[in-house]
Amino acid sequence: MGGRLVILLTFRDLTHRSVRFVVVTVLGSVVFALLFVMTGLVEQFNREPFDAVDGIGGSGWVLAEGISGPFTAASSMPADTGAAIDADVVAPVVAARSSLAFDGGVEEIVLVGHDVGGLGAPPVTDGRAIEADGEVVIDASLGIGIGDEVGVAGRAFTVVGHTVDSTILAGIPLVFVDVAAAQQLVFRSTEVVSGFLVDGEVRALAPGTALVGSGDVATDTLGPLDGAIASVDLVRALLWVVAAIIIGAVVYLSALERQRDIAVLKAVGVSNRTLLASLALQAVLVALVAVLVAIGLQAILAPAFPLRVRVPARAFWQVPVLAVVVALAASFAGMRRVVRADPALAFAGAGG
Repeated sequence: MGGRLVILLTFRDLTHRSVRFVVVTVLGSVVFALLFVMTGLVEQFNREPFDAVDGIGGSGWVLAEGISGPFTAASSMPADTGAAIDADVVAPVVAARSSLAFDGGVEEIVLVGHDVGGLGAPPVTDGRAIEADGEVVIDASLGIGIGDEVGVAGRAFTVVGHTVDSTILAGIPLVFVDVAAAQQLVFRSTEVVSGFLVDGEVRALAPGTALVGSGDVATDTLGPLDGAIASVDLVRALLWVVAAIIIGAVVYLSALERQRDIAVLKAVGVSNRTLLASLALQAVLVALVAVLVAIGLQAILAPAFPLRVRVPARAFWQVPVLAVVVALAASFAGMRRVVRADPALAFAGAGG
């Protein structure tokens, strides 16, 4: 009986104040949609460098001593240093910031030079890998078609393939060319490289070099984004506060407007527990309906962002659970009004 009464009271109030609850649900869904998007941005920031480094391949990078990673600092060494490295697989690599010109526009890129067909060649999802000098493989996020001609650091290249998830530092695309071409573009000499990719067992290194694991390279690349990630996390926290205010306000107003109804119900024997459960159910329903709408809304909003929004699967159960917790916490003030309602108010006159 108690459970049915809770549901009856809840839906009666929702129906009676339907316009308000629709407006609150819409507002809440916008907030929760932004929460999904912010969560997707943080996920992209954290996964982006690992995807990019995995695409390049290798178990580690041999760099000049004191260099923490190839994408956050400039590393250079003689190309013949590779002869002193004893590993299962050793391949020269060039990695440096550069620019790509296409159709009158210029994009910041990270140029990666690798041996044709060797370690460092990324998996190509469309087209083919580079086979000769003058060819380039680019990330699909640049929106440039296969067969188009682009300018990399002032030199013309033909796009022969696309990669995906080959970006770092919040969306800067990797562009892959033959190592000799990259040496000329970056160092103006084929006698210098940024370092060496290694795979398998590494038995000895050249003097003045250090081995940096691929995972450490990816982690190092996250360093410049610490401030951006912290800022997005702060926005997420503020959005939860906004969600709590929205839900808490509507529940409090509902309790305030129902003071006389609550007094009557108490006077006829309805317990505080039942009334509190009804109010809590209202808050939970508003939160869950808003989250359901937000799931669809974030799918519309995400493509509008300049960076990829990668909402993790866990967010689709974590956000609803947290929304319920926030809704219950936010409805505390309204619940206090219910507990304090005086049954004697039911017998007061119209002006009482």
